[in-house]
Amino acid sequence: MSLHAHTAGAPAAALVLAIVLVTGCTVGPDHVRPPLLTEVPDGFTAVEKNSAVAPAAVRPRWWTAFGDTALDRLVGDALARNQDLRRAAARVLEARALLGGAESDRWPRLEVGGSASRSKSSRAVFGGSGTMYREYFDANLTARYEVDLWGRLSRAEEAAWAGVLQHDMNRRVVRQTLIADVVRTWLLVRELQSQLALTRSTIASYHQTVTMVEERYARGVAPALDVHLARQNLLNAQAVAPEQERLLAEAARRLEILTGRYPAGRPARSAPAGEAARDPATAAIMTATAVPATLPPVPAGLPSSLLERRPDLLAAEAGLHAATANVGAAKARLYPAIALTGSLGTTSGDLKTWFTEGTDVWSLAANLALPLVNRGATVAQVRAAEARAEQAVAAYQQAVLTAFGEVENALDNERLQAAREEAFGASVLEARRALALAEDRYRAGLDNLLATLEIQRRLFGAESALLSTQRAQRTARVNLILALGGPWDAEPNTAEGNRP
Repeated sequence: MSLHAHTAGAPAAALVLAIVLVTGCTVGPDHVRPPLLTEVPDGFTAVEKNSAVAPAAVRPRWWTAFGDTALDRLVGDALARNQDLRRAAARVLEARALLGGAESDRWPRLEVGGSASRSKSSRAVFGGSGTMYREYFDANLTARYEVDLWGRLSRAEEAAWAGVLQHDMNRRVVRQTLIADVVRTWLLVRELQSQLALTRSTIASYHQTVTMVEERYARGVAPALDVHLARQNLLNAQAVAPEQERLLAEAARRLEILTGRYPAGRPARSAPAGEAARDPATAAIMTATAVPATLPPVPAGLPSSLLERRPDLLAAEAGLHAATANVGAAKARLYPAIALTGSLGTTSGDLKTWFTEGTDVWSLAANLALPLVNRGATVAQVRAAEARAEQAVAAYQQAVLTAFGEVENALDNERLQAAREEAFGASVLEARRALALAEDRYRAGLDNLLATLEIQRRLFGAESALLSTQRAQRTARVNLILALGGPWDAEPNTAEGNRP
């Protein structure tokens, strides 16, 4: 149905005024954070068992607490070079572009057009003779505007804005996970370097034992059995080193990939001095150091604080927000749509008088469309949008429960790993004391070699387990910081401004 006005008149103006006055009615549900389906305690249950959790703030660049400049460079390189982070940032740009398109739909569309034509016809058609030529010139400015009577356009813009927020939060998830992956892989590299250094030190110690036993055998003090047992112990230790070198090379390659370098895996072997100097970060990785000291204690906070701190939960809520807004946009299609069209221009049959007085033309139209035949399809789209919103609610509630579980697990894991580290530390001390006694008794001829070799193997195992547990305890602290959602950097986990 169309209403046209080719001359100025009160009815057309009244119609436009009435339409403007009734705009602003928005159908569909508004976004509200859904309640959790389970009771949430006032605090994390694992906090009561974890004395390492203290009321201290986590510094924004928390990884610098390790005091390793190589790690600081690696994190910086990862943030600058990692392709997963680059891809996540591009998704934000895509969402912003879509938001710009949704915003532009709410404004009038202006089009400038023009045409020129010349035609020839025969006068014989009208009983005469000869040829008749006709010329026509037209220029116009057309404006089209859809009245957002039921909020379809505003809901679409709201959904697009929520999409920007969702992608931005997902980018921050990628950023946080990337930092944690770099630190965890760096800890693994450091442990494997220490493990390899321990193995080489143990091999040197076993060499001394073999030399001692062979000398005693040469003097007729030790039996040949002791020689074979000592050599077998040495060979077993030597077989461990190649596997550790392989694991170290794999961990180094993963670290190089995270930081945008070619995965050469060079930390497992030595590199020329000049090559190492060209890449200070790689040179620092290749330097074997002990597993670093653990990070300072961190506050666990309240379970409800995760809803505002973890970007993955904010992303899930933004997805729910977008799905809820899309329900309103779908419902708006069930109601009449009104579009205004106006044009202003000039037309003439002579190029010389094209823009002269009296050639101007204008028109104003209001179009009303009400879906009738395809209403069933529109209703189906509404039901589909409502189902997607229900899926988003379930996804959000599941993400919240998963987040709670991750924090509880991280708190327990850190406490238990700290207890294991303490026990293995004491075990190493006892094994070293026992080895010293066993070697003295063997030299004095009071014991056979089996006792010494067994204690050597126990000491090597305890020292290796201590290194692994130290790395696991520090990794647990990284996982706890990741589960708590920060703080990680200067970016607050909040929406930009107060968008709808």
